This record gives sequence, C-alpha cells and structure tokens, in this order.
Amino acid sequence: MKVLIVEDNANLADVVRMGLSMEGMEAKAVYDGRDALEELNSGEWNMLILDRDLPGLHGDEIAKRLSERRDPIHILMLTAASQTEDIVRGLDLGADDYLTKPFEYAELLARVNAVRRRLSMVNDMVYDRDDFSADFRTGSITVRGAELKFGKRELAVLRTLIEARGAVISAECLYREIWQDDHAHTRGIVKTTIYAIRTKIGITDFIETVPGQGYRIS
Repeated sequence: MKVLIVEDNANLADVVRMGLSMEGMEAKAVYDGRDALEELNSGEWNMLILDRDLPGLHGDEIAKRLSERRDPIHILMLTAASQTEDIVRGLDLGADDYLTKPFEYAELLARVNAVRRRLSMVNDMVYDRDDFSADFRTGSITVRGAELKFGKRELAVLRTLIEARGAVISAECLYREIWQDDHAHTRGIVKTTIYAIRTKIGITDFIETVPGQGYRIS
C-alpha cells in the first residue's frame, strides 16, 4: 500500500514514514500543502495522512479538491483541534477518519492497517512468477503445474508478502495482521507457518529471511 504523509512537522512526518516503511508500506513524507497537491496529482496513492494546518495550502483545501474530483484515496486527517465541530468539518470535506494530536503511533498504525485490510479485501489479485502462480480470488496456488492446498493463514501470509512488493515484513507485523486477537498462538507460529509454506512450494529462496528484520519475496 502507498501512503503519502503531509505534515509540516518534519520530525513527526519522518517518524511516521519510517514506521510505515518498516511495516512493508511504500511511504513518502512532504511538508508543504502545495508540494502535497503536486505529489497527489502525479502519483497513485492509496492513503493520505493529512495535517490540517499546513504552509502553502491548507489541509482542508487539499481534502476539498480531492473530494471534488472524486479521488478514491483514503484520507486520515490530523489536527490539534479536537472540538466536535472541527471533526465534523473535516469529515464533511471528504476525510475518512480523524486523529487528534498528540496521538499514539500505535493508534495511527491501527487505522492505517484497517485501510490496508479493506483494500486487500476488494482487490482481485493474481500473481505469476516462474513456476509459481497464485490466484487469491479463488485461493488457488499452483507450482510447476500442480495445484497445492494451503490453509487460510498460509494464504494470508503469502498474500501479505506478495503485496509488499519486495519490502521486508517483520514477524510481529505478520502476527498482528493475520492472527490478530487469537491468543492461543504466539509469534513463533509465524516461523512455523513460513516453514510450512516453503516446504509446500519447494522453490529455493522463494521466501527470503532477512536476519533481524523479517521476511520478503523479492
């Protein structure tokens, strides 16, 4: 998922950008409203984390323009204003969600991940690579012409890694995304699941382990 962060506090914007990048998302930070609009006009972004009080062009005006042109991007609006009327105005301008400052990064990440899950649910996805083919619309995995059976969570791990487009996904991120509140398991189940997928696929280095960081399909 591609996330554009628009925040004039460069330190805050860069912390959020680095955090989302570590979660396997493509994230970019800009610090000015006009630069943000230029970026939005030139790139395909799935989500916009938008501060309201921006130099150059106010965040409200950015949200308004995106709404007027029916841009499908999901907008999470950030602001220090916490009054009900401020929240209502932000939502009326086209924001999908609202987060007041100061905020906990964990809460922001949870909201971003909620958007990522919704996007994943509506995307029909077929992936082909050499002798490997995955059709996540049907759950069909084919290796060297033979269809293999994968469990629900094995498919979810595969899909998450493929959607990351070569980015490293940590075991902690996989656990939070796929097992969520299933406390019967521990994060060790991620390693076991990766092992099971590798064994079934039988393609050397299909899933790469990056020591100290996580896993990726490059």
